[in-house]
Amino acid sequence: MTTYSDGQEGRMEKAWQWLAQSLTQEKHFGDYFEPLMQLLTPNWSSVYSRARILSLRNETDDVFTLVIRPQAAWRKQGFVAGQHLELITEKAGVRNHRTFSISSSPDYLRKTGLIELTIKVQPEGRITPWLKNQFADGGKVNISAPFGDFAMPGADAPVLMIAGGSGITPFRSMLAQAQALTEAQPQAQPQAQPQAQSQAQSRAQPRHLMVYARNAEHFLFRREFERMSKELPGFSLTLMNSEEVGFMQAGHLQQLPLDITQPSLQVLICGPTPMIQLARQLVSDAGVAESRIHFEYFGAAPIDQVAGAEGQQHISCLRSDKQLTSAAEQPQSLLDLAEQAGLSPVSGCRIGVCHQCICKKQSGVVYNTKTGQTSDTGPQEIQLCVSVAVTDVALDL
Repeated sequence: MTTYSDGQEGRMEKAWQWLAQSLTQEKHFGDYFEPLMQLLTPNWSSVYSRARILSLRNETDDVFTLVIRPQAAWRKQGFVAGQHLELITEKAGVRNHRTFSISSSPDYLRKTGLIELTIKVQPEGRITPWLKNQFADGGKVNISAPFGDFAMPGADAPVLMIAGGSGITPFRSMLAQAQALTEAQPQAQPQAQPQAQSQAQSRAQPRHLMVYARNAEHFLFRREFERMSKELPGFSLTLMNSEEVGFMQAGHLQQLPLDITQPSLQVLICGPTPMIQLARQLVSDAGVAESRIHFEYFGAAPIDQVAGAEGQQHISCLRSDKQLTSAAEQPQSLLDLAEQAGLSPVSGCRIGVCHQCICKKQSGVVYNTKTGQTSDTGPQEIQLCVSVAVTDVALDL
């Protein structure tokens, strides 16, 4: 059996891509044969994995959980607690991509072969209400490989987790995995158990979860977290009922059983965009360095005034011969502008993680709202959903 080094594998992959592009004008042979395969097997994909939805569980009146069995290759690859994936479904002949955090733990996948996606129904949404009805009795979908770097910090760092609404889902995965790892550690001998327990608790990573919900009925996985607060060393929980305490404020941080001023503290934030912006500002004002504040938006990142953009920017769509206009005082993503003009670029997550909306920029400068970086002026592949025009731009669209 022939083995290759990482460098050799990279060269082989590029060689196969060159050959595929030369013969089929596609990056991979699977992309070329996909339409043919779909004539025989609808929804077959060369890029995504097939998965079966086994059941649907209602968590609250507007949140549900899909229990999913991925294919064996996906299960073998696994994922890191806190990551998300794309769920790809077909509605009325149109393929739809939506990104959701995996709310179950890697240990749960190892033991059962299953994963869970916990989804909030968007009342005005096209897909989430349909998902709940379409898969009430199960069904088949495609899923992407897991991706994302929103994860629990190293074992020695104290952690403050701040969640709002369905932003609790990656924290459920992280904490369930932490508990599984703790339970898997060798137990101390009975005669030394009290001392060993004391030492283990002193070494336990301090983790505090602060959860905001609009009322007492909407604390997702409340019983699980309350049980963890008794069983997982170093873990504590604060439930913030917004009907009683209002929006997040500085005084709430001062009441936590965790010293937010300690220099090694890491802060993880997940939830609706306004809540993330407020939480980032409050913990920053409390003295937490920006490098120790980690967050994940559930939805598109907010677009603030883009540095360098003035007046109007004109976007030329070369293939469709469309002209778009962006205003510096009200910046919009290139994807939103294109859709408003009647174009239908391929897109998926709309938050800059799935890379479905990559497009060739022929000229001009754009700002990436996810990375905070400004492009060069020349040809470059960009993501439409997180790119905002800084100057006039020409797109291969």
